[in-house]
Amino acid sequence: MSLPFVVVEGPAEVLADAHAELVSLGWEVTEDLTASARSGDRVWSLAVTDDATAALAVLAAVEGAGLLVDARAERATVDRLCDDLRRLGRLDHRIGDPGPLLSAVERRLLDLLSDGVGLGAAATRLHLARRTADRRLASARSTLGVETTTQAIAAHRRRLDRLPRPGGSAPG
Repeated sequence: MSLPFVVVEGPAEVLADAHAELVSLGWEVTEDLTASARSGDRVWSLAVTDDATAALAVLAAVEGAGLLVDARAERATVDRLCDDLRRLGRLDHRIGDPGPLLSAVERRLLDLLSDGVGLGAAATRLHLARRTADRRLASARSTLGVETTTQAIAAHRRRLDRLPRPGGSAPG
């Protein structure tokens, strides 16, 4: 099974967005790294502040844990961590501020639409009025810098395709 290795160097909003993306793909994100957390569909969330916590993260990855890392260490430590994780699998390294982020409702709305659910049914599932769903969809298009809903869905899927899904299924 392919595990996600996500290293974030940026504001808390970027870390929260990465967390939300992992959850939307079906991963359970936890701060508890017990033996049971290293199996199944779990990703360990931790802050790497020095060489010791970076080494702990790499060891956890070697033992089968997916990672969501809040990288706060010195540049050389973060670079070594990223190099080590690349040797173990695909690394999603997010640096800086990516610009505007989708809200949780916008993300969930696009998830439902990409699964083939109509806008009215998606609004009902999200407990939104249809008009509110229209506004949220317009906001998502604006945030993603696209004109159509189809383009918004495609842009959203591309963002999610950077990460593997639980159970070893391929992205996309």
